[in-house]
Amino acid sequence: MMKKFALFLVLCAAVFGLLYGAKFCRDTFAQTDGGLAVVTVNNLGRTDGRVLEDVQRTAEAFPQFMEEKFQVKLQRPTQIWVGADTAQYQELLTKRLGMEEKNAPQKAQYTNGQSSGRKAMVAIDGTRKKLGDSSECISTTAHELFHQLQYELSDGRSGYENSLFWLEEGTADYAGALLCEKLGGRSVDKWYRDARFTLQNARNVASVGQLQHTTEAERLDMMTTQAKHYTLADVMTMYLLKQYGGSQPEQKIVAYYKGMERGEAEQVFAQTFGVELPAFLQEFSQWWQKELTAPAEVDTVIRPGANEAVARQFLQQVNLSRQWLKRNWGQDLHGHYQLVLVTSPEDFAAAMEEYCHVSREEAQKTADGSVWAENNSTIFVNLARVEDKRQAIFVSGTMMSRLFMMQQLGNDSSGMAWLLRGGSYVAGVGRLVDDGQGTLPAYQKAWRKELRQNAPLPAVDKLQTPEDLQTAMNQYGNDQVSRLCEYAAAELVNRYGWASLCAWQTATRQSGDGRQAFSKVFGLTLADFAAQIHLMIY
Repeated sequence: MMKKFALFLVLCAAVFGLLYGAKFCRDTFAQTDGGLAVVTVNNLGRTDGRVLEDVQRTAEAFPQFMEEKFQVKLQRPTQIWVGADTAQYQELLTKRLGMEEKNAPQKAQYTNGQSSGRKAMVAIDGTRKKLGDSSECISTTAHELFHQLQYELSDGRSGYENSLFWLEEGTADYAGALLCEKLGGRSVDKWYRDARFTLQNARNVASVGQLQHTTEAERLDMMTTQAKHYTLADVMTMYLLKQYGGSQPEQKIVAYYKGMERGEAEQVFAQTFGVELPAFLQEFSQWWQKELTAPAEVDTVIRPGANEAVARQFLQQVNLSRQWLKRNWGQDLHGHYQLVLVTSPEDFAAAMEEYCHVSREEAQKTADGSVWAENNSTIFVNLARVEDKRQAIFVSGTMMSRLFMMQQLGNDSSGMAWLLRGGSYVAGVGRLVDDGQGTLPAYQKAWRKELRQNAPLPAVDKLQTPEDLQTAMNQYGNDQVSRLCEYAAAELVNRYGWASLCAWQTATRQSGDGRQAFSKVFGLTLADFAAQIHLMIY
């Protein structure tokens, strides 16, 4: 009798299992679309409509794109939760993703998104200012979704100590860049060019050794140092894919994560890419060191309808300006740039939208008031404003010196915004002087005359940040503020020579403090120098 009862229980259990399995299949099927897992978007708070739209577009496109480009399917239905601001994003990290309370504030401050492979869930900080434009929103969302795919392929072994941090984050950024381009946003080429630009210009960069196996605590530490570890991971990943990815780098990525299910990261890396990890890291480091010191490569795009003679004249002046930098500052510009020569303010705005995917409003605002502008590695010049040789000389000299100074200073004014502006402008004047068009003292005399005709401007030591400059320009006008900055920078050249400006840049890069570097190089405090300039003018 007991045997029959036991058999009855087994049969009941089997039937229950079949019924539960059938329900699970129905639920899973309900969350798939043509065999692809569905990614659903949820919202916490009143998130910006544009952000939600971009996240939704990414969620809808991601499963199909992974099948087409990577030839792999997202298996599990995944939820995206978007927090309307950083506070609600932090709430999602703890209440939805299960992050420890002690780590959440730091993660919320320094990240835009977070993924939990175990929960098949992603949290996104929907703060529009933090996410930036649509391209950044799409890339961030796809990045976090790709972490879900890494988790599935590796059976949960894709993160923290098991995986290689740089390859984990770099491939997620690569996938984000691919999907962004697919959806009409920033191109993969622009993403990679900007990554190299950022890394080349950064004052504080993580070491390759830091980006291997990492703990949660180590990752949090890297965030606080802001050492461009994600950017370095991107450049390392792209170098790997270009050198060892073959004709189908996406399949190499998939093979690596599938291999992680069975083996250790170093072993799987060597099997997948055909190079031992230590040898690759050494090769990459040597290549990057050469990149840091190699002369800049400038790819030029001349827009349709451009005056070819004007374009040739300007490009010639760009080369002469680089030669001027080497003679007077002892160094050349480094990195990779794309120079786009446009024909009018309207073409300027259209080109910014096309190459950088900035909003129409931002593009038009920049184009209306600019002879030239930079968007990371992409530079735009309005040829209609440099038809005159004199203007071509001045603009090319200002532009090249400005890019060089940004590179030297780590893309940061370091509390000396006036000297960043004045130094680049006076370099443009230096080019005119070398061309036989006047002398530096004569230009200073003309600037002083113009400045004296209006109300006295603040002393230059009060123009520390870009915001300080903008406030002053709003009150006194762009031309007047520029004249003040030029006059002061020219006085430094008169007293200490052109090379002193480059010496200040080098000292600032080393210390991170422009005012301290000023005292070290010029032998007086900035406050004293500013007072002297004020008396000389007014």
